[in-house]
Amino acid sequence: MMNHFLKFHDETAALAILAAYAIGSAWDLSRVIPGQRVALARAEWDVSDPDNPLQTSPEQILDGYFITVSLPALEVTLRDLPDNACRLIGDSETGDLVYIAPDLDTDLLATAIIEPVPAGARYSFA
Repeated sequence: MMNHFLKFHDETAALAILAAYAIGSAWDLSRVIPGQRVALARAEWDVSDPDNPLQTSPEQILDGYFITVSLPALEVTLRDLPDNACRLIGDSETGDLVYIAPDLDTDLLATAIIEPVPAGARYSFA
Protein backbone atom coordinates (compact mmCIF):
# COMPACT_ATOMS: atom_id res chain seq x y z
CA MET A 1 0.00 0.00 0.00
CA MET A 2 1.27 3.46 -0.89
CA ASN A 3 0.58 6.11 1.72
CA HIS A 4 0.40 9.64 0.39
CA PHE A 5 1.04 12.00 3.32
CA LEU A 6 -0.39 15.42 2.50
CA LYS A 7 -0.49 18.85 4.15
CA PHE A 8 -3.10 21.56 3.70
CA HIS A 9 -3.90 24.86 5.38
CA ASP A 10 -7.03 23.37 6.97
CA GLU A 11 -9.58 20.57 6.54
CA THR A 12 -11.79 22.69 4.28
CA ALA A 13 -8.92 23.12 1.82
CA ALA A 14 -8.18 19.39 1.98
CA LEU A 15 -11.81 18.46 1.28
CA ALA A 16 -11.95 20.85 -1.67
CA ILE A 17 -8.93 19.21 -3.31
CA LEU A 18 -9.50 15.61 -2.18
CA ALA A 19 -13.25 15.33 -2.83
CA ALA A 20 -12.69 11.94 -4.51
CA TYR A 21 -11.60 10.57 -1.12
CA ALA A 22 -14.68 11.80 0.74
CA ILE A 23 -18.30 10.75 0.89
CA GLY A 24 -20.15 14.04 0.94
CA SER A 25 -18.44 16.13 3.60
CA ALA A 26 -17.01 13.12 5.47
CA TRP A 27 -13.75 11.36 4.70
CA ASP A 28 -13.79 7.84 3.25
CA LEU A 29 -12.03 6.24 6.22
CA SER A 30 -11.32 3.07 4.24
CA ARG A 31 -8.68 5.07 2.31
CA VAL A 32 -7.95 8.13 4.42
CA ILE A 33 -6.43 8.93 7.81
CA PRO A 34 -7.58 12.52 8.44
CA GLY A 35 -6.36 15.01 11.02
CA GLN A 36 -2.96 13.55 11.71
CA ARG A 37 -0.55 15.44 13.91
CA VAL A 38 3.12 15.94 13.31
CA ALA A 39 5.49 16.63 16.17
CA LEU A 40 9.16 17.39 15.82
CA ALA A 41 9.75 16.67 19.48
CA ARG A 42 7.65 15.23 22.26
CA ALA A 43 7.19 17.12 25.49
CA GLU A 44 9.75 16.28 28.14
CA TRP A 45 8.86 16.03 31.81
CA ASP A 46 10.76 16.01 35.07
CA VAL A 47 9.01 13.34 37.13
CA SER A 48 11.38 13.36 40.08
CA ASP A 49 8.30 14.32 42.12
CA PRO A 50 5.61 11.96 40.74
CA ASP A 51 2.84 13.98 42.37
CA ASN A 52 3.94 17.18 40.64
CA PRO A 53 5.47 16.46 37.22
CA LEU A 54 7.10 19.51 35.66
CA GLN A 55 7.20 20.03 31.91
CA THR A 56 10.78 20.96 31.01
CA SER A 57 10.38 21.13 27.24
CA PRO A 58 7.17 21.65 25.24
CA GLU A 59 5.99 19.45 22.40
CA GLN A 60 6.71 21.02 19.02
CA ILE A 61 3.66 20.51 16.78
CA LEU A 62 3.70 21.59 13.13
CA ASP A 63 0.93 23.85 11.85
CA GLY A 64 -1.39 22.69 9.11
CA TYR A 65 -3.90 19.96 8.41
CA PHE A 66 -2.26 16.59 7.72
CA ILE A 67 -3.95 13.64 6.04
CA THR A 68 -2.83 10.33 4.54
CA VAL A 69 -4.47 8.79 1.49
CA SER A 70 -3.67 5.07 1.24
CA LEU A 71 -3.89 3.49 -2.20
CA PRO A 72 -2.60 0.29 -3.82
CA ALA A 73 -0.19 2.25 -6.03
CA LEU A 74 1.50 5.64 -6.17
CA GLU A 75 -1.00 8.22 -7.42
CA VAL A 76 0.79 10.82 -9.57
CA THR A 77 -2.04 13.35 -9.24
CA LEU A 78 -1.59 13.33 -5.46
CA ARG A 79 2.20 13.49 -5.71
CA ASP A 80 1.96 16.47 -8.06
CA LEU A 81 -0.51 18.57 -6.06
CA PRO A 82 0.35 22.29 -6.04
CA ASP A 83 2.35 23.96 -3.29
CA ASN A 84 4.16 20.73 -2.40
CA ALA A 85 1.00 19.54 -0.62
CA CYS A 86 2.30 16.00 -0.97
CA ARG A 87 4.98 15.79 1.70
CA LEU A 88 5.83 12.08 1.53
CA ILE A 89 4.83 8.88 -0.18
CA GLY A 90 5.75 5.71 1.59
CA ASP A 91 5.43 2.01 0.89
CA SER A 92 3.84 0.65 4.07
CA GLU A 93 5.06 -2.90 3.42
CA THR A 94 8.76 -2.08 3.09
CA GLY A 95 8.88 1.15 5.09
CA ASP A 96 10.65 2.84 2.17
CA LEU A 97 9.91 6.44 1.31
CA VAL A 98 9.43 6.56 -2.45
CA TYR A 99 8.86 10.32 -2.60
CA ILE A 100 9.96 13.21 -0.38
CA ALA A 101 8.83 16.75 -1.18
CA PRO A 102 11.77 18.76 -2.54
CA ASP A 103 11.42 21.43 0.16
CA LEU A 104 11.28 18.92 3.04
CA ASP A 105 14.33 18.97 5.32
CA THR A 106 15.36 15.30 5.60
CA ASP A 107 17.22 16.01 8.86
CA LEU A 108 13.95 17.31 10.28
CA LEU A 109 12.14 14.25 8.96
CA ALA A 110 14.47 12.05 11.00
CA THR A 111 12.98 13.53 14.19
CA ALA A 112 9.34 13.68 13.04
CA ILE A 113 6.61 11.86 14.91
CA ILE A 114 3.50 11.35 12.78
CA GLU A 115 0.40 10.07 14.57
CA PRO A 116 -1.45 8.00 13.77
CA VAL A 117 0.35 6.11 11.03
CA PRO A 118 -1.34 3.57 8.75
CA ALA A 119 -1.73 0.17 10.37
CA GLY A 120 1.18 -2.14 9.65
CA ALA A 121 3.47 0.61 8.37
CA ARG A 122 7.16 0.21 9.13
CA TYR A 123 8.31 3.81 8.82
CA SER A 124 11.30 4.94 10.84
CA PHE A 125 9.53 8.18 11.81
CA ALA A 126 6.41 6.49 13.18
